[in-house]
Amino acid sequence: MIRLAKPEDKERYYTMLSYCFNMGNASIENNVNKDYFPMDEIIVNEVNGEISSSVHVVPFMMHFDQKTYPMGGIAGVSSFPESRDHGGIKEILTYSLQYMKEKGMIFSALGPFSFEFYRKYGWEWGFVFQKLKLPIQDLAKTKKAHHYQSLSKKDDEIVNLFRKQYACKFNGSIDFSLSIRENRWQNFYQNFTHCYAAYDDSNQIEAIAFFRIENRILICDELYFLSETGRQHMLHLFYTHRSQVDQVELLLPKDDNIRATLPNPRIQYWEWANMMFRVVCVKEALQAMQLKENNKGKLRLKVHDAQADWNNQIFELIIENNHLSVIELKKQSSYDFEMDIQRLSQLILGFIDGKEALQLELVTCKNVRKEPLFNKIFQKRPTMLWHMF
Repeated sequence: MIRLAKPEDKERYYTMLSYCFNMGNASIENNVNKDYFPMDEIIVNEVNGEISSSVHVVPFMMHFDQKTYPMGGIAGVSSFPESRDHGGIKEILTYSLQYMKEKGMIFSALGPFSFEFYRKYGWEWGFVFQKLKLPIQDLAKTKKAHHYQSLSKKDDEIVNLFRKQYACKFNGSIDFSLSIRENRWQNFYQNFTHCYAAYDDSNQIEAIAFFRIENRILICDELYFLSETGRQHMLHLFYTHRSQVDQVELLLPKDDNIRATLPNPRIQYWEWANMMFRVVCVKEALQAMQLKENNKGKLRLKVHDAQADWNNQIFELIIENNHLSVIELKKQSSYDFEMDIQRLSQLILGFIDGKEALQLELVTCKNVRKEPLFNKIFQKRPTMLWHMF
């Protein structure tokens, strides 16, 4: 039986979570002793009077085309070994889509242990980040900011406002709630992560970075800036650590071409396939898109979604005055393009564009005359998801 968690499920839930993620007995005791237990976010499968599998749908607000929308973060997917291979997780994930739809969450994301496993239920690869490791001496010619200042939890509002100006440009990034920010500051304290801001001569923040130092490597997973000058000023702050570190490691969005600014682009560099993404409600997601070009016309998409029947139909897209409206049509109607929910999710997010989807034969075209409009609607957008859950 699929249902939401109850108070009496608390200990078994955390025992199952600890078993699956190897968190130890201390984790079970700590969580059980806490008052916090988000029962209305946890979906469980009860078998013979005991829960055997679960998923936590964490509510977030996600940046998408310069606005924010509700997103369901899929976390804590777990089951006891004796309950596996019986379809329990499939039932829970399918139920989670209905749950998210009822909560108004039009998007979803998750961190997969296996892309192939979650692809079966409609999620698809949606995020990439790049990592670079460069010698500290490569930053020797960067310019110094007017001044720098260490920031802490007391500066949370300042940090969050600046971060939002940067993060809102990336589809998929999370708009941090107060509780998320408080947990982050606690984690930074425990991991000895530092936060610094670079200021210009008008005392305006140019860049903010979170970084830590481990084994003579300065590791920066979050670097926010509003101009390249601001970033270069922050990189100079990193250079002042040359007595402490030999290398700098940066985590950046996929399309950030920082190597073009370095004296030597032959550095350690790699891309990592990060999290997966899914559209929960196609109509609402399409209507949330902000078109980049002033176009006019109509086209029809046939979408296959085995887990969410409300998406498993034909949608007519009407573009007029740079506004996109969507009409749901009967399944027997004619259509111009056919695709599964995985590919449509990538297109809506902007992870791939229409031209690429057609070239890779990820989408079936039934009407070539509509290809130019299809390509203008579905264009690549910057994507990034820093927050793990």
